[in-house]
Amino acid sequence: MFYLTTVAHPTSDTSHPLLLLQSHHGDRYFFGKMAEGSQRCLTESRTRIGKLQDIFLTGELNWSSLGGLPGMILTIADQGKANLKLHYGDDLINYVVSTWRYFVFRFGISLQTNTMKDQEIYSDGLVRIKSIVVSKSSGNDSLAFNERQNMALKAIVANMFPKNGPTARYDPSSDPLLNVELPTQFNVPKTSTCFEIVFEPVRGKFRPDIALKLGVPKGPSFGKLASGQSITLEDGSQITPEKVLEKPRQFPRVLILDIPDDFYIEGFREKFKGYSSEDLGIVYFFLGGDVTINSNFIKLMELFGNDAQMFVSHPRVCPNSIVFKGAALTVLKLKALLVKNFNLPQSNSVLSKEFYECFKKPTDPGTTLSQSQEEPLRSTIPSENVHPFSQGTMAQIESFTKGEEPMKIKVENSLPNWSWDIAYQKHVKPLTLSSTSFEKTVTEQQGVDNFDTPEKKNHVEVVTLGTGSALPSKYRNVLSTLLKIPYKSETGNIDSRIILLDAGENTLGTIRRHFPTTTVRKIFENMKLVYLSHLHADHHLGIISILKEWFKYHQNDEEIIYLITPWQYNRFVNEWLLLEDTALLSRIRYISCEHFVNGSYVRRETKPIPLEEYSDCIGSADKKRRKLEVDGNSSLRDLTSIKKMYKDLRILNMQTCRAKHCDWAYSNTISFFMSSTSKKLFKLSYSGDTRPNIEHFSRDIGKNSDLLIHEATLDNELIEDAIKKKHCTINEAIEVSNEMNAQKLILTHFSQRYPKAPQVNNNIRILAKEYCYAFDGMIVDYKTLGEQKSVFEQLNQVFMEERKEEEDES
Repeated sequence: MFYLTTVAHPTSDTSHPLLLLQSHHGDRYFFGKMAEGSQRCLTESRTRIGKLQDIFLTGELNWSSLGGLPGMILTIADQGKANLKLHYGDDLINYVVSTWRYFVFRFGISLQTNTMKDQEIYSDGLVRIKSIVVSKSSGNDSLAFNERQNMALKAIVANMFPKNGPTARYDPSSDPLLNVELPTQFNVPKTSTCFEIVFEPVRGKFRPDIALKLGVPKGPSFGKLASGQSITLEDGSQITPEKVLEKPRQFPRVLILDIPDDFYIEGFREKFKGYSSEDLGIVYFFLGGDVTINSNFIKLMELFGNDAQMFVSHPRVCPNSIVFKGAALTVLKLKALLVKNFNLPQSNSVLSKEFYECFKKPTDPGTTLSQSQEEPLRSTIPSENVHPFSQGTMAQIESFTKGEEPMKIKVENSLPNWSWDIAYQKHVKPLTLSSTSFEKTVTEQQGVDNFDTPEKKNHVEVVTLGTGSALPSKYRNVLSTLLKIPYKSETGNIDSRIILLDAGENTLGTIRRHFPTTTVRKIFENMKLVYLSHLHADHHLGIISILKEWFKYHQNDEEIIYLITPWQYNRFVNEWLLLEDTALLSRIRYISCEHFVNGSYVRRETKPIPLEEYSDCIGSADKKRRKLEVDGNSSLRDLTSIKKMYKDLRILNMQTCRAKHCDWAYSNTISFFMSSTSKKLFKLSYSGDTRPNIEHFSRDIGKNSDLLIHEATLDNELIEDAIKKKHCTINEAIEVSNEMNAQKLILTHFSQRYPKAPQVNNNIRILAKEYCYAFDGMIVDYKTLGEQKSVFEQLNQVFMEERKEEEDES
């Protein structure tokens, strides 16, 4: 028996489909896209992937479809997995993985890439998976890299996952096996990778009664026949397995077709026009948002006959259901305490009227059906065989005897009913909070945006989009903090400057889920700067999506966005955007964090080894590691860009100091002018990840900050863990704030072992005028930042349920 389960479907949170195939023995395979948020879907559904060995990537390779893969690989490696294989229809997969070399490094796991050209088969004794590569009608599908380049890229991938770990403190950018120049001129093939899954048949049961009749003696001969071997009797007659075994049982076949846009439809029709649909049980259609649901697509579906079950994934077919219910429930509970500090996550959907009417499908509440075709669609495919691809849906495949019984496929949807009403009655009402009601918390707040309201136009606001550490969890996503700093111009207008401090995986998903589309547009139109504190993946796997979304709103203007990061991350951005969006590269102004360091000493960057030279060393007898050269010019601060940034963002200055965390990690301070007519400043300090840094952060660059946002990863009794992992306890963060003389303090970046409220009692005295603890999606008005204090005592009560769940699991 095999199970095909929907892990992720297109929503605000997870932009693409992901499918999990499981055998009844527990073997696991992924098919589809690994979008940002995919890993969190597994956590939410408590799906374990210990036996995962193979990931089959479909469609085209871009960040939108792959942004969740680096984080998934790191998590799988940290769980002690020894082998993982990525399968794709083109060598481009080696370039993709190589771009992560400065921040994805794990020893003890062997990660391999397997290029499966069209019609190639991968078999492991349980399944036979055939690659089907379809070309875009107008595209160029020639090779991306020559053989020599590809060998070098494969070597880089292997060096990212060595068998034995480094003995000393390790920095990938100082490793000549990794700090290598990638190709800059290459062709991106316009092809889509799809797969056909054939399950190995089950041998028929051994019939001992027939074997005895044929004169087969009991004993080893029975075993040989049962395992499919022929035997010869003493009289010389041969007995073949077919004579003593029941008919073999087979499984229905499965097709996974990934169609990125309308230009591929003709290529798919051509590829499958002679395809035999005999024993075809399931077809998954993974459609990009640019595929039109029209008669052309319906005709393609009908090529596969009327017997197969068909699952359709498309942004206008899949409901925008709330995926991360644990996080939504946290927001609901906190909103019951502080109604104006949170937005209810949005779940409205605009779906295809043509599709839903053609296949007579019901829709969820909050769904709008929109028509884009003049004529209604008609299809010969029975409606009961067509399903929107959505979470909680599982197809169970059983073996059948061909010619004697039909294919056995059972489609189930196990997702329980969920609504704000159900959630409130079950989880909030029992808390008996005096100040709240369903009407106040939900009815009056649905569709209400509490961020940047007219009365807060000239207030500094902070949105703590993600507040967890290390990896996404059920209750907290990884770190990201958005700030709105207003500026009063000479005309009296209030302009907003939006900046992002770190952007962990799925930051964009959180923005889309928590704000209406008009606010999302406003956020990106006003976004001026993205700052990355260090190279750990939980702080930056969402940045590429943020930059691409920013560009969507600025394609027709001359605006630029400032990207301030450790220098290695800029290399990654350049390499990645060569793959999918070179026009965006010219609109990014990168400045190294190191160039803002307070003091005269600026660390120099290491030069990468040219790819040609690296290729020459592969397989050569001389394995001696070459010493990397430093770039002398990199210690010269980019004063031109810095001055332009000060002018564009209307800031007095920005400074960084080296954080006590990992190589190339920084804390920073920015002083913003608030008005064209006064010299009033707003001084913001942000710690990033660090041990307490009193000397350089508190007493130097951050002194007398108006707002300090500081990591407080661990509760106070876990000081040894904090020292080992180079983080701060809550008390240590408070100490930094006190020494800094910060006016107000936000504590964030809490360990994922705490779904509940962090430690709010038994802390040292806080000298800041106001302070609060960050939760995902929390909107903080600087003027009223301390209001949370009034509900501190209730925070632990609110999370009793989660605490009990945590204790039951441990």
